[in-house]
Amino acid sequence: MSVESCAAFLRVVNDDARLRQQLKALTGVAEMIRLGEAHGFRFDGRDLATASASVVPPPAAPPASRAPEPEPEPAAEFLHHEYDLDALAAAHPGFATVLAEFPRLKVRPSDVDLAAFDAEFRPGDLRSTELAPRGEEYRRWAAELAATARPGDRRDFHLVNLDDHVGHADYDDYLDAKTRVVGALEDVFGAEVRFSGSMWYPPSSYRLWHTNETQPGWRMYLIDLDDDFEDAEHTSFFRYQHPETGELVTLRERRRMARFFRIEQRPDRLFWHCIVNPTRRHRWSFGFAVPDSWTAALAGLA
Repeated sequence: MSVESCAAFLRVVNDDARLRQQLKALTGVAEMIRLGEAHGFRFDGRDLATASASVVPPPAAPPASRAPEPEPEPAAEFLHHEYDLDALAAAHPGFATVLAEFPRLKVRPSDVDLAAFDAEFRPGDLRSTELAPRGEEYRRWAAELAATARPGDRRDFHLVNLDDHVGHADYDDYLDAKTRVVGALEDVFGAEVRFSGSMWYPPSSYRLWHTNETQPGWRMYLIDLDDDFEDAEHTSFFRYQHPETGELVTLRERRRMARFFRIEQRPDRLFWHCIVNPTRRHRWSFGFAVPDSWTAALAGLA
């Protein structure tokens, strides 16, 4: 393992259009290391961090004379957008390709120990999703959590990040499917699309309140389940706090749906949100960074 090997791999990626496209499907260090090994390059996460700084040039600074662009005014009302994936697939072949790839995306890595996963469930953590994240009660709970957390303890996650599991037998097929999905979505939106996360929510799983403020922009999440819910009032759900009114908005979920929302950085417009699957169903969620023009691309599709 070496920085030199990693740097050589990154140069190969820069010169290979197919690998650059594949890179858009990766979301983590484990996947980069696995892709490098597949092409004969061995390196670790530390090597990757060092080599990335030297091989990939940093963004150029704007000219000194250029005035900073003003922040847009806050919208009159924050909106989320949801679509039925089957309707989108009927209207655009790109979404039809996405749906065709779902069986290869909805993996359950064989190296995940679900008994150990269930043992990590904490009812108190789940109850925090009922609190308003900008409220005093939540801040007290978060402060207590920070004071008692053990080193390396990720209490904010009780789910499976699929992209952390690169050693299971289905991974290569899964990565190929992710790459094809990126291409299909770029055909839909006419601009670059990147995976932002691939999550498996087994029964009784959750992602606690967070804002993603370090990665601003529009997100699209494609959501599916292993079966219909037994009770329409007992489903997985996405919850956010309206950045203007403070209202907690709960969005009940169903199979084969797309959800769009925008991540902001301004303190008064942070998009606090959480996800909970309190059911016996298995839930998958595939996230993408999509262009601001996505609304124009979907106009009239559904």
